Amino acid sequence: MTHPVRRSELVLILCFLGIIFMVPVVQTWLECSRGERFQFTDMFRYKPTSTNLRQFERTLEEKSWFQQNLRPAMQRFLFDTLQDTGAKGMLGRDRWLFFRPDVRYLLEPNRLDPSLTEKDSRGLTWVMPSSGITRRDSVIGAIVRFRNLLKARDIELLVMPVPGKPAVYPEKITIRAEDRQTDFRSPTLELLSELDKQGIQTVNLFAAFGLARAGLAEQHAGESLYLAQDTHWTPRGADLAARTVARKLRDLGWAPPESRRYQRSTVRVKRWGDVIEMTQISGLRQHFGFEEVDCEQVRSSTGKLLIPSSSEQAGIYKPPGAAASILVLGDSFCRIYQLPEPHTLGELSATDDDSRHRSAASGVEPSATKCLLPGSAGFLSLLMRELKSPVDYIVSDGGAATDVRKKLATNPEILEDKKVVLWEFVERDISSGREGWEDVPLPASLEP
Repeated sequence: MTHPVRRSELVLILCFLGIIFMVPVVQTWLECSRGERFQFTDMFRYKPTSTNLRQFERTLEEKSWFQQNLRPAMQRFLFDTLQDTGAKGMLGRDRWLFFRPDVRYLLEPNRLDPSLTEKDSRGLTWVMPSSGITRRDSVIGAIVRFRNLLKARDIELLVMPVPGKPAVYPEKITIRAEDRQTDFRSPTLELLSELDKQGIQTVNLFAAFGLARAGLAEQHAGESLYLAQDTHWTPRGADLAARTVARKLRDLGWAPPESRRYQRSTVRVKRWGDVIEMTQISGLRQHFGFEEVDCEQVRSSTGKLLIPSSSEQAGIYKPPGAAASILVLGDSFCRIYQLPEPHTLGELSATDDDSRHRSAASGVEPSATKCLLPGSAGFLSLLMRELKSPVDYIVSDGGAATDVRKKLATNPEILEDKKVVLWEFVERDISSGREGWEDVPLPASLEP
């Protein structure tokens, strides 16, 4: 009785090994037939550092025939049969899609920080025992040190963590959260509490969004705060955040004097969610369709959009005229509706002449792969509208923890005459800990 079982086990093992070895053999044969360099030899061409190894892995994925041809079909099959949206997406209720790291942050909010590494006399890197510091501790330390650097320049810091979509709409993930939204408490509230103990001023969007969900907010009652298939907020969410920040600045006495008048117009945009793009499942856009949202586009008194011109560095904006006293550092929550985005994420619904000639009026020429959706209608322009005052900003998708401060460190002019720095980041970035929260010096002062 045991011999047939052993033969079947042997067959399964051989089939499994055949599948494993078939992939590199077929890939090598294809590269040979095309006259290309064998990709696996890159392993021996470069020093085996972590950066080079990660680059080697990415290149293997990008050039793999199986990745390009078989994986899309398998992903679509798994979605059709098991509703599996892959490693980055998560399908919720009512056709809502969530970014998996957003959900993971709520489940594992305060893990131990990655251990420090040290090099010995031979140059070898060793992982040191954990110091017991959590990721939240690392983030708090980075924020406190940044506050101290700004304080030495007589600049105030205002911190604004943005709630992830699962923190605001947990009932869209599971039916067990239905009618229990008020029982849910985001772990980011602990960060806000700790920052308050350190004397750092914060903006509590969790409270503002909670009131809006309860129908107690004064604007846009009943409208969703987040896009159903996207990681970001709707125009209503951006508008509510701008009003909340402006109110906080006035309460603190940090708001600049009102000095500008802005024009406003409503523009309708069709948007496909970025979570759909990240899943890379073919046909998913057609399956979910688009969301149509009304954006309030803000322009200067001369009709210009409040975005960088084609001659300026992407993501960095200094309004013309008098210097702004507020600088915003932010991520894609500041970019959405504000700056050019990939064409694959949407299109303008309006057909009037003003919307057709929007790019020409703004002085910005979107690239062949990007467009304004609709432009100057995001949190940053809405904040200027609320304050009736110009605001400088530095925006980096996914880089609010460190990258925006690195851009600031190389731009001494943008920090001149500043009274307040508003630092916005999405709450899932807190889980990146020390890895994503480096200490970055401020640029040298231009004053003699």
